[in-house]
Amino acid sequence: MIMRNDAACLSPAERTIVVPDGHQRVFNHHVYEYRKGLRDLALQTLPRRYGPVVVARLEDLDITYLIYPAGRRNVNVFFGAPECLEIVRRIGKFDLSRYTPEEDFILGIMLGYGRRQQCTRYLDLLGQGVLQPAPQATDRINHQSQERNYHVYKT
Repeated sequence: MIMRNDAACLSPAERTIVVPDGHQRVFNHHVYEYRKGLRDLALQTLPRRYGPVVVARLEDLDITYLIYPAGRRNVNVFFGAPECLEIVRRIGKFDLSRYTPEEDFILGIMLGYGRRQQCTRYLDLLGQGVLQPAPQATDRINHQSQERNYHVYKT
């Protein structure tokens, strides 16, 4: 785990690595959104060999980052607001699949995922499904009893 925003020395070989266009576009888009204040935290998963190039760019831009291994071949590069990175660091789990539903919810919100989407995901992770959709005007049900008795169903 690395959390820093100071300049790191890269070997000449690491400086010549070229990040594939797809990864570079996503990275540039995340940096743009972070610098414009549209997101506080970004996460990019990429092959381990491209990590040094991305780190060098983040350091050039003076953006704080945190790197976790993601399997044997990849790394997860979190970058953005130091407060958000500190929360990720304190959760302290390299493997995102080991996050509790609450930790997953927090991370999703910090990454800018929709609140409603995260609420649905949280309920799904708890195994409790989602609330039934609101009745349509054409449904013939007793609306008073419906308002008092919320039902949860498994999807």
